[in-house]
Amino acid sequence: MSSNPGGDNNKREDNFQLIQQKIIHSSADLTCEPTQILFNWWNSFAPNFPSREDWDILNFPALAPHIYLIECISDGHYLYRLCGNDVGELIGNHYRMIDISVDSEKYDDRKLAEYLESIKNHKTANGCTGNLSFVDRDFINFESVDCPLMDEAGNLTHFIGVLCEVR
Repeated sequence: MSSNPGGDNNKREDNFQLIQQKIIHSSADLTCEPTQILFNWWNSFAPNFPSREDWDILNFPALAPHIYLIECISDGHYLYRLCGNDVGELIGNHYRMIDISVDSEKYDDRKLAEYLESIKNHKTANGCTGNLSFVDRDFINFESVDCPLMDEAGNLTHFIGVLCEVR
């Protein structure tokens, strides 16, 4: 029995394994059609950044199961607002209206907040690849892209992302 009733605060509880992160420069850096579609939309605003108001899921209905939206509340503090059904199935949790911060008790949430902080500081799209471990399956490979959204003053307000299984 653990002497720490909260569990190990430095151990992943989610399904993500062997994560590799990289800055995305073009859609050629991505392999899944949904991640390429979102990146191409985001990149079409270059050299500016799209805003939350620029995004309309009705223009990209095929992305709905793969999409997630995270709001920037303050430095190091985020609100996971939306999680598409496929995203929830892949990661093993349907995050909606969940606070995430660099001070979160859960290690997974702290790591996500730290990752979002790095995107916020670099102001560029980032991608991740890796696998998702499940009890009944050895692994499922995944790819994601995370794109910052800004307001008119250049402040980061949201991250919009897509996560998909790589077959």
